[in-house]
Amino acid sequence: MTRISMKRYFCYFSVLLVLLMAFFLCRFNLFVKAASTSNINPQNAVNISVSGSNETGSATLGTEYWYSFQAPTGNVWVIARLTGSQTAGVMQIDILDEQLNVIKSSYTHTGNHIAEIVCRMEFQGVGSKDTYMPKLLEEKNYYIRISGTGTYTLNLNSYADDFYGDFDMATPLTAGATQTVGMLERDDDIDSFYFEVPNNMSYKVTIVATKKMDTRIADDNDYTIDSNSLRVLRDNGTAEYTMSGYQIRRYFFLSGKGGTQYKISVDINNDDSQLGLWTSVSTSTGSRYITVNTLKGAKISIIVKKGSKNKKIKIRYKKKKKTKISLTQKKETQTYTLTRNLRPGDVVIVTATKKRYKEFNYKKKCK
Repeated sequence: MTRISMKRYFCYFSVLLVLLMAFFLCRFNLFVKAASTSNINPQNAVNISVSGSNETGSATLGTEYWYSFQAPTGNVWVIARLTGSQTAGVMQIDILDEQLNVIKSSYTHTGNHIAEIVCRMEFQGVGSKDTYMPKLLEEKNYYIRISGTGTYTLNLNSYADDFYGDFDMATPLTAGATQTVGMLERDDDIDSFYFEVPNNMSYKVTIVATKKMDTRIADDNDYTIDSNSLRVLRDNGTAEYTMSGYQIRRYFFLSGKGGTQYKISVDINNDDSQLGLWTSVSTSTGSRYITVNTLKGAKISIIVKKGSKNKKIKIRYKKKKKTKISLTQKKETQTYTLTRNLRPGDVVIVTATKKRYKEFNYKKKCK
């Protein structure tokens, strides 16, 4: 082989080597780029845990960045925080369910800002899309989607709550027991309790709180009946609410500023004239009569429900048959007649009101 041929061969080889190196370098750059943006769709979402995870990234306009997590168990909040830094526009964060339905969204403004999504846990049924407080189902998978332009840090964490805030998960209170001590961990925290009157005595519910606090009082159908009696109107203040009537149940939903500490308790109150003991009701299974002993001029309301059915037993009054009677009782003792005898499962409900006296409530299920 001549010297010229060898030079030409070497030149061809060098060019080929350069082309091969350029090819592999290009493929490597594409691989690195793909690896850095592997979570641009839900199928390749980066799995993170609800335990203080911190994920950093850089978002490009028109591209979405996906993460996934499994909802925890127990009475906790799940909080997703997006700290964004961008010179223009906004950066958005969404939480989605497995079907990619958006549960809730939030966003940061231009500059350095934090967007936060707070969720609670739901223990059964379908997850709620409530705009105030979205609820997640235990151990179900969810997605987080980030979009916009700029750098970001994603933090996912959970915080335990001392008491549930739902109607179905309310904590029972016991008369005469040690005060129940609690705290509103966040501004959006609600703690729920209930008390059922065990006898014909009257009871006083007392709340002491370090800050102003609201309390919604509801009946056993979650119907609000009072929003003022148990409001704590000043810091380190006290509020009281009295109730009576055998088996009457009241629910108390406490809310206020995060960090508010409180004590709630129930005690027997012996001031009969102020607590509804000025009225008594006499009836029994197998009888069709209801006798009410009260003060003259008291306003009486009577309803009798039929067992487990959503129907009512009619009451004879002024030659008519009514499912509910409301009247002013002119005698201290008055007997009312039903259209049939009371049977096991029937529920007798009597309410009595009179000026300057606490409302009397009576509810008895026949056995």
